[in-house]
Amino acid sequence: MKELDLSRNLYDLVQQYPEVKEIMATNGFAAIKQPGMLQTAGRYMTILKGAQMKKIPLAHIVQVFEEAGFLVKGDAK
Repeated sequence: MKELDLSRNLYDLVQQYPEVKEIMATNGFAAIKQPGMLQTAGRYMTILKGAQMKKIPLAHIVQVFEEAGFLVKGDAK
């Protein structure tokens, strides 16, 4: 099973699991597909920070990743 650590930045997560980019894009984070976004903001942005910024319930994000076969770790409260 793939482990997704919510405390890691998006750039690192997408490097490890490229499908994270598409999952994020289809769940309210469309900006992740913009050219250069991962190389800049993605280096310091985490899923936790992004969910707070976009006001997307973290429980929804966790559920989406679990349905995609990920074991979600980190502060998912």
